[in-house]
Amino acid sequence: MKTRRWILIAVVAGAFGGSYALKRGTAVPAATAPSTPKPASRVVSLAPSITEVLFALGLGDRVVGVTRYCEFPPEARSKPIVGGYYDPNYEAIVRARPDLVATLPEHDDLQPELRKLGFPGVTVDHRSVRGILESLSTLSACCGAPEKGTALRASLEARIRRVGERTSGLSRPRVLVSIGRMAGDGTMTRITGCGPGGFFDELINLAGGVNALEPGIDFPAFSPEGLLKVDPDVIVDLWPDLHQTKLDGDAIRRLWKALPGVRARIEVIGETYALVPGPRVVLLLEDFARALHPEVPHD
Repeated sequence: MKTRRWILIAVVAGAFGGSYALKRGTAVPAATAPSTPKPASRVVSLAPSITEVLFALGLGDRVVGVTRYCEFPPEARSKPIVGGYYDPNYEAIVRARPDLVATLPEHDDLQPELRKLGFPGVTVDHRSVRGILESLSTLSACCGAPEKGTALRASLEARIRRVGERTSGLSRPRVLVSIGRMAGDGTMTRITGCGPGGFFDELINLAGGVNALEPGIDFPAFSPEGLLKVDPDVIVDLWPDLHQTKLDGDAIRRLWKALPGVRARIEVIGETYALVPGPRVVLLLEDFARALHPEVPHD
């Protein structure tokens, strides 16, 4: 369980560098085009977020290989496993006979071997909200179903706009997002937060808050004493495997409140999508908005 959580954190660690793309309208690196114009009917996904995109697009029947960390939707668990996030099993990929292998920029080191195998590939970028939305268009087009990407993207963009409309003009709390404590670890000796400039920083801003951490380190680790210097208004603690532990939100809030001098309001997000930057990012954004602005009516 701990290994899985840290793999998910590693997935998100590549998110820094694409911040504020949706809000500012800045460019997101274009996805690489597949090396064949033929619509893909057998797709291998090398990331949980890509797998989620394919299923959200209604293309799950074309998925012929996933990583061992691809657990959503439940149907993905029945697909053949082709290794891990950073350690794919190339023999398993060959057995899957894909006509498309979908990867993220974090997989750059794997590309030479994948090219050697001769399978067409596409790389999408999930390091920002805009990148996730772009991947809907890219992957649906690769599979010859661009209308699926257009429809899903429009739906998600409408929900993102709705969050912005509801939080516009409100005071912006200073927010600390915590991701580094292990599930089931009842100690508070080390806290790992999300610094400015990345995926969670973007969500904070889209949800109507500001990052309480200073620029400099992507995932700073600090002690409870260091937390007092940060002094956030809201702490959002992400526990994607909370439902697999003996803890609940109230127990986690008590851990934080037991620290001397903590005045922040504690919000716990224990959903499985908390560390997977895929199409369920809209659910996470809505969770953030509720956490930062509980005074505002939300769906």
